[in-house]
Amino acid sequence: MPLLGGESVQGQAPTRLQSLDLESPIDLENHPLLPVFKSLDTDKNGELSEAEFVGAGGPDARLRKRQLQVFDGNRDGNLNFAEFLTVPMGQPEDQRGVIDDPVIMLAEARFEDVMKAWEKVTGSRDEPLTRPAFEAAKLSSIVPGMEFIDFNAWDQNKDGQLTREEAARTLEIAFGIRTPNGELLRNATGRVVDWITFRRLKIGPNGMISKADYFEALGATPDKEMWLNSIDQNRDGQFNYAEFATGNHRTEPVGMFLNLDADLNGNLSLQELEALPEGWRQMANFSFRGFDDDQDGSISLPEYQLMPHCNLLAGWMEAVDTDHDGNLAPTEFVFIPGLPLAALAAEYFNRLDVDHDRLLSLDEFQFTSRVQRPNVIYARMSDGSEVSVSIPNFPIIYSPEVSPDGKWVAVDGWNNGQPSTAAHIIVASLETEEVRDLGIGCIPHWSADGKRIGYSRYSGGVYIRDIEDDTASAELVDSQGWSIQFSRDGSKAAWVIEGNNFMIHDIASGEKRRVFPQRKSPFRYIEHNFAWSPDAMRLCFKGHRPSGAIDVAIVSASGEQPELKVVFDGKEAQSDIAWHPDGKRIMFPRVAPGSPRSQIYQIQADSDEPPRLFSPQPNDRNIIGISFSRDGKTSVFMTTNNGS
Repeated sequence: MPLLGGESVQGQAPTRLQSLDLESPIDLENHPLLPVFKSLDTDKNGELSEAEFVGAGGPDARLRKRQLQVFDGNRDGNLNFAEFLTVPMGQPEDQRGVIDDPVIMLAEARFEDVMKAWEKVTGSRDEPLTRPAFEAAKLSSIVPGMEFIDFNAWDQNKDGQLTREEAARTLEIAFGIRTPNGELLRNATGRVVDWITFRRLKIGPNGMISKADYFEALGATPDKEMWLNSIDQNRDGQFNYAEFATGNHRTEPVGMFLNLDADLNGNLSLQELEALPEGWRQMANFSFRGFDDDQDGSISLPEYQLMPHCNLLAGWMEAVDTDHDGNLAPTEFVFIPGLPLAALAAEYFNRLDVDHDRLLSLDEFQFTSRVQRPNVIYARMSDGSEVSVSIPNFPIIYSPEVSPDGKWVAVDGWNNGQPSTAAHIIVASLETEEVRDLGIGCIPHWSADGKRIGYSRYSGGVYIRDIEDDTASAELVDSQGWSIQFSRDGSKAAWVIEGNNFMIHDIASGEKRRVFPQRKSPFRYIEHNFAWSPDAMRLCFKGHRPSGAIDVAIVSASGEQPELKVVFDGKEAQSDIAWHPDGKRIMFPRVAPGSPRSQIYQIQADSDEPPRLFSPQPNDRNIIGISFSRDGKTSVFMTTNNGS
């Protein structure tokens, strides 16, 4: 239903709150793909069922099934012709159907909230608001991020009255749907203009950007001519915003989503998002949890379209901690003064603030700060004493593993602003201030004798290296492996292979075998930081099923037919599992429903009891990892030290 009726603001085209397809209408009755649709619609009911669209099988059946899942906008299990046209099938952009845009839907929802308050004051949604009526309706307080946007910013023609058309336009600017000049930043196919780049360009008096100024703004960017040719439609050596908005300076969230969905299940896992370019990958990794609206452990197309890297409207990770307190407040998460992007920035802030403390820490998002608040290792020693350790030059540390003798802890770490692929293996003493940097690597694990470290490299493979001898080269164990872990008795090693299986290495005999038969694993993805049972007979891990279910499960590490037991729904569990030396308890970080932070929970390996909070542990901060010495008397926690 159109939210706006009649003329738009200042005589410009109707806004997207009315309907973006009015900007570039598609003639459905004469569309070139209509014959294709009709040929598939064998029962002639005007919709394609799964059987009609997917067909009887063949090599494209999985692809078509994924397309049906992703582009069935009303979720009725069928595709009508309008939905069919949103499926990319090689048709030109102006022949694609209108796909739902979650940013626009957010603006529409806020517009409805505004209209309800408006109607309470005036008795009619068509009655303009004066300043006193605007203040009585408290419109600015209704939309997060717009609390300080006053009447003058809403009243765009400055006539002292606010119309509903002006209110809609105000929200469009605040949500990044339009520029302050009224140009659209989004189109019907879900593409979003790179407004960051456009704002850097020098616009001449005639409203055009010259080739020379454009090339100067691009700096050392390669293939500048190619970029220009995608924009300068009439090849006159200059362009305006309208031309820029049809060129390659746009994200294409729908196409990116489909390319990333390697397993064709219609959703994106965190592992699949690793295929994004580095800067986008960092944004996506930070955003994953806050944008997974249904908390199913994966990202759907609408959830993906909303993520910051799909909306290059501001340098989202360029926010600055101006008061130097090591956190980012909502007032610091601002990228353009005043109205532009005010509501979208607030939406992003609230989603990224996963502990809901109204501050963003460097664990929640990347920003510029003089203060580096490091993750901290909190250790309880065998004599009952407690120590805390941070790693100089490596404020971001994860995957803590205490040495068998309880005297050292190994972590992977990197600096603020670096990608996780830059991680080093760090070994720190729990008794002195000694710290050793063992070089590039991640997910460390001690050998049973404490003399060697097993680890992974993001470039591929699992390795073992000596702790004391820096001259000895690392031993490549398996170029296809990931996350090597040694059994407590030293008899075996295990690592993830093919992303969804375990390779077991009997160290004495040299024999290697997969836990699940090859290509028959019940999981599509197994996460790192799994754990051996103390008797070296079982593995506990977090695994993702093809159905989307996530399990904390135990599997036997021997025998032709592995015994598999699901012990807990893994959607709330985080990837750092520890099996207590008593053999009975398994522990992992978990954010329980309603809790503001992650804490360590324990389950019984051989019972069906629900998880219970492990005690003792620091309860004033996020606990993101745990490890025990061989005798169980020394334990280490990894904390983010950002409790409220």
